[in-house]
Amino acid sequence: MNKDSTLTCEILITSDLHGHLGPIDYRTGEKRQKGLATIASLIKQERSHCQELILLDNGDLIQGTPLAYYAATQYSDELNPGIALLNELKYDAAIVGNHEFNFGKPLLNKAIQDSKFPWLSAGL
Repeated sequence: MNKDSTLTCEILITSDLHGHLGPIDYRTGEKRQKGLATIASLIKQERSHCQELILLDNGDLIQGTPLAYYAATQYSDELNPGIALLNELKYDAAIVGNHEFNFGKPLLNKAIQDSKFPWLSAGL
């Protein structure tokens, strides 16, 4: 690239998903326009429009819903469903949020190891 060239990129960030992966309100059982699966099509659409897209998660992913609790307590040896979705959507990186520590550092370490993207933190 020469000095007169311009490179434009888009940055998409999800934040504070707290285990909301599917389009459901766990309090009422009703379908809602929420959760990572709901915005997955938007992420894929943006990727098709912009090849120079950076996709990040801003933390607090693996705790917060009954699904996240069940995965952390009953299936902690399996791939976390939040990590599976971020892997599938080809996230470029994730940031460690304070709630990533709710189930202990071993579960966080497993989530990091199972990720196909790096984790960023200034405080680990």
